[in-house]
Amino acid sequence: MTPIATRHLAATRSIPAAVAEALREGILTGLLPAGTQLKQGHLARHFGTSHAPVREALHTLAGEGLLIATRHRGIAVAPANAADLTEITELRALLEGHALRLSVPSLTATDLAEAAAVLNEAEAAPPDTALQADLHWQFHRALLRRAERPRVLAQIESLHIAVSRYLLPAWTAVGLSIGWVASHRELLTLAVRGEAAKAADRNATQIEQARERVAAWLAQQERA
Repeated sequence: MTPIATRHLAATRSIPAAVAEALREGILTGLLPAGTQLKQGHLARHFGTSHAPVREALHTLAGEGLLIATRHRGIAVAPANAADLTEITELRALLEGHALRLSVPSLTATDLAEAAAVLNEAEAAPPDTALQADLHWQFHRALLRRAERPRVLAQIESLHIAVSRYLLPAWTAVGLSIGWVASHRELLTLAVRGEAAKAADRNATQIEQARERVAAWLAQQERA
């Protein structure tokens, strides 16, 4: 984990943010698997900092649902299972659908052009899991930004982080969802037409398809 920590600490002046980003990356990529205990003293020594920034970073990750605190084991990486994936999926469909219904009518030509450009970039980019996942989120963020519901959007971003711990390992193992760019062009077309309700429904379908794909991968992992 040292190379990750060094890179993030060098990239920001905020030590808590750097520690959180390094640990988040470790969790999302599977370097820190579910159940891994995280001790403040050990982390402080590892990152060469005091306990306070580490405590703040752990609080941030707990708020994102990546860590849990237990009475006897302290702070650990949260469990990853099909039930948790299903709950994240349900919340995403509800919140993203609500935000799309609010945002689509107010999207500007610039917003729509940005979303189209992201899809073009994704289509031309190599099949790098982390890169494609980042472009996927950039596209959705472009369509959601005019919702003017900062609390809702913050929750959606938190759910995006939470689901990434499932998507990134699954996409790395079995490949990205076939034709994800094409399916998202359909979503963009609905947004261009101003069909907010249909866009929300299409988005919910895509979220459920992703859940089914990842759930199948999780089941294979459990049988292995």
